[in-house]
Parts: sequence; C-alpha cells; structure tokens
Amino acid sequence: MEITTETKTLIGVLAVTILIIVAGGFFAGRGNAPAGSVDEVVDSERLVRAHSPFAGPADAAVTVVEFADFQCPACGSLHPVLELVKEANPDVRFVFRQFPLTQIHEFAQGAAEASLAANAQGKFWEYHDLLFENQSQLTRDDLITHAGTVGLDVSRFTSELDEAVYRSEVGDDRTDGNILGVRGTPTLYINGVQYQDQYSVHGLQAAIDSARGK
Repeated sequence: MEITTETKTLIGVLAVTILIIVAGGFFAGRGNAPAGSVDEVVDSERLVRAHSPFAGPADAAVTVVEFADFQCPACGSLHPVLELVKEANPDVRFVFRQFPLTQIHEFAQGAAEASLAANAQGKFWEYHDLLFENQSQLTRDDLITHAGTVGLDVSRFTSELDEAVYRSEVGDDRTDGNILGVRGTPTLYINGVQYQDQYSVHGLQAAIDSARGK
C-alpha cells in the first residue's frame, strides 16, 4: 500500500507527540525523587533518635549520620576514612545508625545488637572500631571476646545478648532507614541531606565545609 505525504506527516506528528509525553513523564518523575536525593532534607526525627550513639558536640552545627552494617565490606573500607574526617572535625557530630543487611550478612544483626550492648556500658566507639577492624570475626564467641578486649562487663554483655535486649532498637534503626530511603550500606547524611559523592576524605570534607557555610 502506498503511503501518502499526508500519512507520513501524521506519523511524524504522532512520533513527536509520544516523545514529548515520555520526556515529560521522565522529568516529572525526577521531581518526585525518593527521600535522600541531592539537596532534599529528610525527616530529622527519623534521622537521629535518642538512643543513637554519637561522637562530638550534641549541639554541633553540622551532623553526619551513617547507616551501616558491621559485616559490610564497603562499610569496613569507609571506616578509616571516617576516622580521619572525625579527627579533622572535632566540632562535628557523628551519629551511627544500625542497618544490618541480614539477608546477605549472617552476623550483622548480632554485631549490631552487641555494639548497642557496648554502648550501654559507655564503650560504643571502642567496640565499633574493633568490629570494623575485625570483620571476619563476628560470631557470638568473637563478639564476647571483643567485649573483654575493650573492658566491658562481659557477664552483663553476654546476658543482654542472650536476652536480645537491643533487638528492638536495631529494628527501629532499620525502619527509620527504610523510610528515609536507605537502600544499602554505607549511607551517609550530612545535615539531613544524603551524601552522594565519593567516599573520600576530600569529598566528605568538602561536603562538611559546604554544610558549615549554609
């Protein structure tokens, strides 16, 4: 069948119309990006809870929140980077939230609960550091050994692990993370905005300096 000039013109108009509709939908979708996208400030009440361990001034002008999994290799790689950033920024508050990826990390839940048991005895960061520095040693026996290494009351620590005292707090962190848009670990927020640049000292320092300026 011969295609007339009028038919060709109509087909061209329809094609352009379809392209416009598709493009419009794409850009409209970007306007409704999930929580934690660039420049979007998330719900501060879900970002930091009363039980959340933190280092630095409680009234700091800049707060860095990390959602992490103690068995996550990427979190382990980020750990020394964050340590350098903490040392260079004593005026910044660094908050740790639990986000164990239990589907793929067998020991992540136990490590998360153990870190909060250490927190209850005022030794969260010492224990936190030891877990990240020994990611291949996160069995229950390992967790108890680590407790002794950092000087915890091992009897109390073991009892709280056995009774799952901190399981609900870990669950609350996971729930908050899911609602905020955390999809994996590590995920960082700086003054409520999800950090999406390179996990490097330079990149993090630039983001912190920018937050100070605001």
